[in-house]
Amino acid sequence: MKALTPVVLAALVAASTLIGVAVAQRGTGDTIALHDAALRGASSAEEAEGPGDFGMPVPTPEPPLPEGADPFNPPLFRLSRPSPAIAEFSRTADRNEIVSMTGVELDRSSNFEIFSQAPSEVKGEITAVSSLRADETAATVLLPVSLPEWSMYLIWPNRNGYRGQPIAINRTEAWWLGPNKGTPGTLISVYGRNLTRGNGTSLSYLYIKPPGGSGSYVKPVAVNPFKVDFPIPNMPPGSYEIWIHNSHGGRFGWSGPLKLDILTRSPWADQKSNLLNVKNFGAAGDGTTDDTAALQRALEAAKTAAPATVYFPAGTYVVTSFLTVPGNVGWAGNGMNMTEIRLDHSIDHSMIEIAGENVQFDGLTLNANRKTGNHVLMQVYSAKDLRIASVRLNAWGVAALEANGASGLYISDSELVENGSFYGSSRQVFLSGNKFRMTGYGESVAALWGGRDFSMVGNELSNADESQDDGHGIGRFFVGQAHFGSMRNLYWGNNTSRNAAPHDCDKVDCNKGEQICFEMVGSKIKSDFVTATADTVFFRSLSDLGEVMPGGQDLVVVGGRGAGQHRHIVASADSTVTLDAPWNVIPDGTSRFALAATASRVAIYDNNFDGRSTYNEHDSDSTSVLLYGNVYDAIVDNNRISRMRHGMMTIALDSMRGLAPYFLQYSNNTVSDSNSGLYVGTTFAETGQSGIWGGLGNVYRNNRFENLTHIGVEYETWAHDGSDYNGTVFERNSFKSVPYGFVDAYQLIWTYDGRFKSAPGSHSMKVNTILHGNDFDRGSAAVDGSIGFVTLHPSNSWLNIGSTWKDFASGNDGPIVTKSLPN
Repeated sequence: MKALTPVVLAALVAASTLIGVAVAQRGTGDTIALHDAALRGASSAEEAEGPGDFGMPVPTPEPPLPEGADPFNPPLFRLSRPSPAIAEFSRTADRNEIVSMTGVELDRSSNFEIFSQAPSEVKGEITAVSSLRADETAATVLLPVSLPEWSMYLIWPNRNGYRGQPIAINRTEAWWLGPNKGTPGTLISVYGRNLTRGNGTSLSYLYIKPPGGSGSYVKPVAVNPFKVDFPIPNMPPGSYEIWIHNSHGGRFGWSGPLKLDILTRSPWADQKSNLLNVKNFGAAGDGTTDDTAALQRALEAAKTAAPATVYFPAGTYVVTSFLTVPGNVGWAGNGMNMTEIRLDHSIDHSMIEIAGENVQFDGLTLNANRKTGNHVLMQVYSAKDLRIASVRLNAWGVAALEANGASGLYISDSELVENGSFYGSSRQVFLSGNKFRMTGYGESVAALWGGRDFSMVGNELSNADESQDDGHGIGRFFVGQAHFGSMRNLYWGNNTSRNAAPHDCDKVDCNKGEQICFEMVGSKIKSDFVTATADTVFFRSLSDLGEVMPGGQDLVVVGGRGAGQHRHIVASADSTVTLDAPWNVIPDGTSRFALAATASRVAIYDNNFDGRSTYNEHDSDSTSVLLYGNVYDAIVDNNRISRMRHGMMTIALDSMRGLAPYFLQYSNNTVSDSNSGLYVGTTFAETGQSGIWGGLGNVYRNNRFENLTHIGVEYETWAHDGSDYNGTVFERNSFKSVPYGFVDAYQLIWTYDGRFKSAPGSHSMKVNTILHGNDFDRGSAAVDGSIGFVTLHPSNSWLNIGSTWKDFASGNDGPIVTKSLPN
């Protein structure tokens, strides 16, 4: 199938009054745009002229679609200006599920035209629906049950015949590639959203091609909706494009390109063909002799002979000083249980220092033996291409690694006994198949302060030795904070935690224990907006931009026109910031901005998160996933969660700092034997500003909660203006054996006895909350004092479609405001 060129599409535009298509080139793929600049919300005719550049890319030249791909032939409507416009939206939904969105002119008489096409049909159909709830900021739309199951759906907003740009639901989204380089045979993963057919685990299609040339499909070896693995095929070295298609949406369903470099040789090539045996340099390896000088001689020889590997035969090698590893040198032993290098003298330094690129460790134990004081076992600095495989890093009482600024860090099939490691602003970090044994109430296995392209797959978290007082951690796999700037592209899959939570509040701060913890705080409200174009914003001053951070910062629209959008700042000059992508709705003078380090494009899938049996005995913050502050486009899906204080948490902070989680998706998770199931709200805030949104477009769908001691959904608020939530969707969740089903009240995080209260004075609002098909069942929980649904803030607004509450002492009718299913 040949690509439609701009000339051909221009001819189609001229030939039909029904077609109004603008085409642009982006990268090396044609972009099929279904809209023009006006439909991004341009505020003037001048801005509305010319082709759009936010479209649907296809490879060039365009290959035949994957075998079995759905046909998809939407009408290319002539679009209008002025028109309604969608700024941001939830990207995944099946029929009879709800899409939440923000935008302009979506209220009043607007409706939504949905195109879908069944795989067996030659032509698709347009179905028009009204919103469930809509206001000047947000709208929610229920996809009709009559639509074909798990298709790609195009949705146009239409107000009085003025049609705006369409959005695509369930369209393939490839976010990043990791590793982004390798030799033929190297296993590579595409990370993103909606990567598989029907969001299942069987079908996904990958296409690899050189820029400007034809390519070929490559068969994946493992797929899930957020990660697809494939081996690099036997192709000549060079730079290639990776495209991916989930089989929905026809030629509109491609996502890409992602850049993959196929290498002639790996970064560690030829190292093991040049082995330097440390015993040939005088090392004894008997566990008694000081081998420091011998190992230093071997390392110096390896530096001269690089690429080379220093080989440690089975034995215990005692050292009394730190060792520096030169670039392009590996260390290899006979296995982590056979070869040990043990520090046997206290030093005020790390045990191992990496001084170059392309270093690897394989098959040995590095034992700091509690001799490095407060220093980490391994100081990595800004190393490039460091591989640690089948290694035990015994760093009891301190961190195993400090790796700020590293690029290409691979730790696999290893055991790390530690207080946790610091990865700072590192990129392309892959932790897979490891056992993390926490000590000294360590903060987290991994701390990231502004990096990107970070993956944890198949790891295990436990306490190193619960019989020892310092043999515990506090239950955290990961902490992400904003000190070094924004972070994006993060993935967790198939990880397991065991007995992971604070265990003694007299010895450790129990306001901890979140196993995946994002604490994205510290943003600033910008109040000096001048004007904006498609991809720039002009302010009176950028003096508050601050110092340049490794991860940079984002600009977030937290109120007014275009709310819900965030863009990364790629340049700043004078009083203008340039953004990484055009706005979907261009902000104006009503818009409120936050300058923030954010976390975005996060997927947490198919993990087992286990807390402690004391989840109801003391007020810890043990939680499977905490998304706190400026977190966007995060998915928590198909995880199994047990023995938590709070199963899952979404928190907005005070609106003075614009701390707001937008467009999160929690879906298909199971929470059992915990205190409370789902916490959503605003906390730790006493002041704020009205007009700033705390939560937009967040969806909680198809989650199951069982045997909860306290509350099913904690919908919390504090006493301040702003940080309001809009368009929050609770859909088809089930709650079994819980004394309090859904509670909207004040400071719930510290409520234990069911005496709920309302916020004094001003409080953050929850507007247009949608309850769709949820099932709350008291089950085996005590009936006395039980409540199915309670709201103590009458100004909050609700819509209930088919949610039920069963056998509670009170509150079995749900919210007062109800509505039947729309026609």
